[in-house]
Amino acid sequence: MSIVAALLTLTLSTAPSAVADSAKACVVPEQTGTFRIIATKSDAKSGALALLLLENIDGCLEATFVTDERGPAAIDSLTLTNGTLTGRLNVTGEFARLTAKFDGKTVAGSIVAKKNQWKLEGRKTG
Repeated sequence: MSIVAALLTLTLSTAPSAVADSAKACVVPEQTGTFRIIATKSDAKSGALALLLLENIDGCLEATFVTDERGPAAIDSLTLTNGTLTGRLNVTGEFARLTAKFDGKTVAGSIVAKKNQWKLEGRKTG
Protein backbone atom coordinates (compact mmCIF):
# COMPACT_ATOMS: atom_id res chain seq x y z
CA MET A 1 0.00 0.00 0.00
CA SER A 2 1.38 3.39 -0.92
CA ILE A 3 1.86 6.17 1.61
CA VAL A 4 -0.93 8.21 -0.01
CA ALA A 5 -3.37 5.30 0.20
CA ALA A 6 -2.42 4.65 3.83
CA LEU A 7 -2.96 8.30 4.75
CA LEU A 8 -6.29 8.38 2.92
CA THR A 9 -7.43 5.22 4.75
CA LEU A 10 -6.35 6.69 8.09
CA THR A 11 -8.12 9.99 7.36
CA LEU A 12 -11.35 8.29 6.33
CA SER A 13 -11.34 5.93 9.30
CA THR A 14 -10.86 8.75 11.83
CA ALA A 15 -13.01 11.45 10.22
CA PRO A 16 -16.44 10.40 11.64
CA SER A 17 -15.21 10.47 15.25
CA ALA A 18 -13.52 13.85 14.73
CA VAL A 19 -16.76 15.27 13.33
CA ALA A 20 -18.77 13.78 16.19
CA ASP A 21 -16.35 15.20 18.79
CA SER A 22 -16.48 18.70 17.29
CA ALA A 23 -20.28 18.60 16.99
CA LYS A 24 -20.56 17.50 20.62
CA ALA A 25 -18.29 20.36 21.79
CA CYS A 26 -20.32 23.08 20.02
CA VAL A 27 -22.07 25.47 22.41
CA VAL A 28 -24.97 27.47 20.96
CA PRO A 29 -24.07 31.18 21.24
CA GLU A 30 -26.88 32.58 23.42
CA GLN A 31 -24.65 35.51 24.42
CA THR A 32 -22.15 37.25 22.11
CA GLY A 33 -20.25 40.51 22.17
CA THR A 34 -17.28 42.20 23.79
CA PHE A 35 -17.15 42.67 27.54
CA ARG A 36 -14.73 45.06 29.27
CA ILE A 37 -13.61 43.25 32.42
CA ILE A 38 -11.75 44.22 35.57
CA ALA A 39 -9.94 41.17 36.95
CA THR A 40 -9.05 41.65 40.62
CA LYS A 41 -6.81 39.31 42.61
CA SER A 42 -8.28 37.86 45.77
CA ASP A 43 -6.28 40.36 47.88
CA ALA A 44 -8.32 43.16 46.19
CA LYS A 45 -5.14 45.27 45.96
CA SER A 46 -4.31 44.71 42.32
CA GLY A 47 -6.51 44.60 39.25
CA ALA A 48 -6.07 44.30 35.52
CA LEU A 49 -8.16 45.37 32.57
CA ALA A 50 -9.19 42.60 30.18
CA LEU A 51 -11.63 41.86 27.36
CA LEU A 52 -13.89 38.85 27.12
CA LEU A 53 -14.83 38.22 23.48
CA LEU A 54 -17.78 35.97 22.73
CA GLU A 55 -18.28 35.23 19.04
CA ASN A 56 -20.71 33.22 16.93
CA ILE A 57 -18.49 31.26 14.54
CA ASP A 58 -20.54 29.02 12.23
CA GLY A 59 -23.27 28.65 14.87
CA CYS A 60 -20.89 27.76 17.70
CA LEU A 61 -19.72 29.92 20.60
CA GLU A 62 -16.03 30.86 20.55
CA ALA A 63 -14.61 32.65 23.60
CA THR A 64 -11.34 34.54 24.03
CA PHE A 65 -9.88 36.34 27.07
CA VAL A 66 -7.52 39.20 26.19
CA THR A 67 -5.13 40.96 28.59
CA ASP A 68 -2.24 43.38 28.15
CA GLU A 69 0.21 41.28 30.12
CA ARG A 70 -0.43 37.84 28.62
CA GLY A 71 -2.14 38.51 25.30
CA PRO A 72 -5.14 36.54 24.08
CA ALA A 73 -6.10 33.15 25.51
CA ALA A 74 -8.69 30.93 23.86
CA ILE A 75 -11.26 29.52 26.26
CA ASP A 76 -12.03 25.87 25.55
CA SER A 77 -14.17 23.16 27.17
CA LEU A 78 -17.06 25.63 27.07
CA THR A 79 -20.44 25.07 28.69
CA LEU A 80 -23.28 27.58 28.93
CA THR A 81 -26.08 26.85 31.37
CA ASN A 82 -28.70 29.33 32.62
CA GLY A 83 -26.59 32.32 31.59
CA THR A 84 -23.39 31.00 33.19
CA LEU A 85 -20.40 30.33 30.96
CA THR A 86 -17.65 28.00 32.16
CA GLY A 87 -14.47 27.05 30.39
CA ARG A 88 -10.75 26.43 30.61
CA LEU A 89 -7.98 28.87 29.65
CA ASN A 90 -4.27 29.40 30.11
CA VAL A 91 -3.29 32.95 31.11
CA THR A 92 -0.61 32.24 33.72
CA GLY A 93 1.30 29.31 32.25
CA GLU A 94 -1.15 26.84 33.78
CA PHE A 95 -4.75 25.96 33.05
CA ALA A 96 -7.41 27.86 34.93
CA ARG A 97 -11.19 27.60 35.24
CA LEU A 98 -13.25 30.58 34.09
CA THR A 99 -16.81 31.11 35.31
CA ALA A 100 -18.84 34.08 34.05
CA LYS A 101 -22.49 34.84 34.85
CA PHE A 102 -24.25 37.16 32.40
CA ASP A 103 -27.06 39.44 33.57
CA GLY A 104 -28.20 41.63 30.71
CA LYS A 105 -25.25 43.87 29.85
CA THR A 106 -23.16 42.96 32.91
CA VAL A 107 -20.94 40.01 33.68
CA ALA A 108 -19.44 38.76 36.94
CA GLY A 109 -17.41 35.69 37.74
CA SER A 110 -13.98 34.33 38.50
CA ILE A 111 -10.85 32.70 37.19
CA VAL A 112 -9.31 30.06 39.45
CA ALA A 113 -5.91 28.46 38.85
CA LYS A 114 -4.60 26.35 41.73
CA LYS A 115 -3.63 28.95 44.37
CA ASN A 116 -4.45 32.00 42.23
CA GLN A 117 -7.91 33.50 41.99
CA TRP A 118 -9.29 36.58 40.23
CA LYS A 119 -12.72 38.14 40.62
CA LEU A 120 -14.23 39.31 37.31
CA GLU A 121 -16.66 42.21 36.89
CA GLY A 122 -17.56 44.01 33.72
CA ARG A 123 -20.00 45.39 31.17
CA LYS A 124 -20.84 44.79 27.54
CA THR A 125 -19.17 47.46 25.41
CA GLY A 126 -21.61 47.77 22.58
